[in-house]
Amino acid sequence: MEPAPLPADPLLASALVGRGDSLEERERIAELNRKRDWEGLSRYAEERQRRDPEGSDWGVVLAYAWVRRGDYPKATAALSRVIQRNPEDIGAWNLLGESQRQAGQPGQAARTLERASAIGRTSFATFFLLGEAYRDSNRLDRAVAAYREAARLEPDFARAWFELGAAHVRLGERDEIPVALERLEKLDPTLAVELKKRMEARPQRP
Repeated sequence: MEPAPLPADPLLASALVGRGDSLEERERIAELNRKRDWEGLSRYAEERQRRDPEGSDWGVVLAYAWVRRGDYPKATAALSRVIQRNPEDIGAWNLLGESQRQAGQPGQAARTLERASAIGRTSFATFFLLGEAYRDSNRLDRAVAAYREAARLEPDFARAWFELGAAHVRLGERDEIPVALERLEKLDPTLAVELKKRMEARPQRP
C-alpha cells in the first residue's frame, strides 16, 4: 500500500493572502485561519459577502473555509462563480483544483490546474497542486514534471522536492532521487528521512 500523501494545507492558506478590503479584515481572516475555526471563518465571509455580493474575495474566503471543512460541492460551486467573474484569480483556480482532488476527482482537478498553470506560469503552488492531481491519477511521469517545475520556481519549498523524489521512487527511478534528497537534507531533514524510508521500501525498476 502506498504511503498516505502529505497535506497541502499551507498552500491552501496562500489563497487567503491579500483577501479583504482592510487591514482589520485581513487580520481577522488570518486569526480565524490560525485557530482553524472554519465555522467562524465561513460565517465571517458570508456576512461580508452579503455586504458586497459581487466581490470575489469573500467568495474565495468562504470557499476556503468550505474546503477545510470538507464541504467540496459548495466550495467547487462558489469557486466556479468566482472564476467566471475573475478568470485570472490564480488562488481561486488553485483552491478549485484542490477541492476537486480532495473530493476524489483527480482527473478533473488535473484539467482545472492545467488551465490554471497557463494563467499562473510563475505560481509554484499551482504546479505543486497539479503534481498532486497527476499523482492521484497515477500519471506519475506528468507528476514528476509538475513537481520539478514547482521546485524550480521555489527552490526552498521542501514539499516539492519530497514529492518529486517520492514520484521517482514509485517509478523505480533511483538515479533521479539523489538530487531531491540532497536538497531535502538541507531544507527539511525530517522529510529527507521519510524519503529514504520510501526508497528503501521500494524495489528498483529493472
